[in-house]
Amino acid sequence: MDLTKQRFIVTDFLIAVSLGFAVRFFIMRLPVALFSVALFILSQLFFGCANAPSAPVVDSSKSVESQLLSIIPAQIDCGAVSQCEMPPTISMVLRNTTIEPIRIRGFVATCGCTIPDLQPNTVIAPSQEIKVNVRLELWGQGRKQQFIRFIDENSQPLGRVQVRYEVRSSLRSSPSGISREVNPEGTFQIESLTDEFFTIGKSYPAVVVQRESQAAADHSLLINWQEVDALATAANPIPEFAFDSAGKWSTLMVRIETDYPECSEVFIWLRNITPERAVTH
Repeated sequence: MDLTKQRFIVTDFLIAVSLGFAVRFFIMRLPVALFSVALFILSQLFFGCANAPSAPVVDSSKSVESQLLSIIPAQIDCGAVSQCEMPPTISMVLRNTTIEPIRIRGFVATCGCTIPDLQPNTVIAPSQEIKVNVRLELWGQGRKQQFIRFIDENSQPLGRVQVRYEVRSSLRSSPSGISREVNPEGTFQIESLTDEFFTIGKSYPAVVVQRESQAAADHSLLINWQEVDALATAANPIPEFAFDSAGKWSTLMVRIETDYPECSEVFIWLRNITPERAVTH
């Protein structure tokens, strides 16, 4: 080792020892509360920021789900909703942004309470747009956030939409949507969340059968499916019906009168068949 290199080593050693005594003296004179702050500042002065692990750079484009379908709007906020009011109208536009036709097999939803009126295996041509309505059934109370994902033949996602709302309802039916396939007896209940007594009046259309007429906080009711079928096959069906492509009724909106002060009507959905779609999860 040559003389010059030895001098550098000795010089570096003396500088390090001197700095060590200076740092010790400086820190010992600081209040305890500033001890950790002093250590941090000194470490940055001596070692620099280059040795600190760099923060990962987040690619914002990767946080957005790649969608073959453009869905407008991508987020729908219905605000406060109640079974004592007409359900809000929810609609969106699906647009094929590719150069090939897209076949939508169905949808996957985080809740069976958001049901698009899209027929299974719908094909959208390139640059074509279609309008899709969503039926909202109110389950439970409080804030809700649901996602609907449209999928292809291989159950791969094509695009998704977010639906947000808050259920505030003084009266509620259980269930809020009555499926004929699941509930052929048509039984359901309407109850007061405050246990206040009330009575049930007429329904429109007149397809609801009461089991008792006395005031109560909870009423057991029944759907007359035969009467529903008769109304659906009438020469001029009422506009509350919705029909599928084969002309068979798919849903019916029913209003039930009450004498509850804050809820003069309760709105429920009737379903003729359970919609064909991928398993909800």
